Amino acid sequence: MRTVLACLVAALLGAPAHGFLAPAAVMRPVGRSAPALRSARFQAAAPPSLSATGRRRTGLTMTACATIKPSSNKSVREHLSTMVGDLANKIEQVLGEELELEPFDLPQDLVRVAGEVDGAMCVIENSTWQTKNFRKVHIELATFFNSAGDRSGLDILHCVLFPRHEVVGAQIPMFGCDVVCVRDTVTAAIVDLSPMTREKKLSKDYTKVYDEVCKGLTDFEEPRDIPEFGSHIFGDRCIFVRPSGAEECEQFVELCGEVLRLHCYQTEKLTDGYTPSDDDVQEALEGQNLYCEKQSENEKTRKILEGSFGVDWTERYMTTLLFDKPVV
Repeated sequence: MRTVLACLVAALLGAPAHGFLAPAAVMRPVGRSAPALRSARFQAAAPPSLSATGRRRTGLTMTACATIKPSSNKSVREHLSTMVGDLANKIEQVLGEELELEPFDLPQDLVRVAGEVDGAMCVIENSTWQTKNFRKVHIELATFFNSAGDRSGLDILHCVLFPRHEVVGAQIPMFGCDVVCVRDTVTAAIVDLSPMTREKKLSKDYTKVYDEVCKGLTDFEEPRDIPEFGSHIFGDRCIFVRPSGAEECEQFVELCGEVLRLHCYQTEKLTDGYTPSDDDVQEALEGQNLYCEKQSENEKTRKILEGSFGVDWTERYMTTLLFDKPVV
């Protein structure tokens, strides 16, 4: 009989990364460090990943084939592999430097959760913020432990920036980054700026800066094919690869940092003094809804979550946190 981890590994080896969590390479403990808040007026607020209110709590019951625990003494951060930890730190560094982050209320039972099935445990930690231009900035880290409580070798990172469609219009794409690591080998790594326009094209402003900033960082030995659902939403600068060795893992971390930084810069530049038209707002809304719908079609993501947390909890998690549509 195949173990739970073996089934998850088999699914992930053939799975697209974008739409589910994180990276890895060589195991190394990393410390928890939330982004430094650039604006002094936000310094007093604890990051919602550490203090959440539960204002958006829903009534769904977390039941199914797995035992779900609201907390666990197993720290995700302390058990991540090198690339996952490095990428998480890089993302948080850029966010703290480039954005004025405000707390984002998240149900307490979604901040940190552990799911157990057949003795194996999956632990997920979520950090969320918001800004004047982004309705939600989300980082998800996950790792798996075997029945003995040891790290099993499966790490995941997932990060998405959801724009405020009514503020920025369709000109601002969605930043997304996902990495999956199996036994210290990164099997899938993706970083993308998904266009919100109807023609699914990045603006010339974005592509020009992207090509300048990311020159020399986008070539990898093992590119991967974009999954069918992703072909409807991913941009023409999407990088989806299987990094070969430590050097390419470091290159991918650097690439993600540069793409995220230019995205934050371009968002600020293009929206300064900008007021979108009604049609622009509608186009952005349609684009973001399509993004969430197509990402939710990733059945491998759903099956992995259902294996540890059950059907009801997975549906709630995917529709209220991973890929929640804008409220209109």
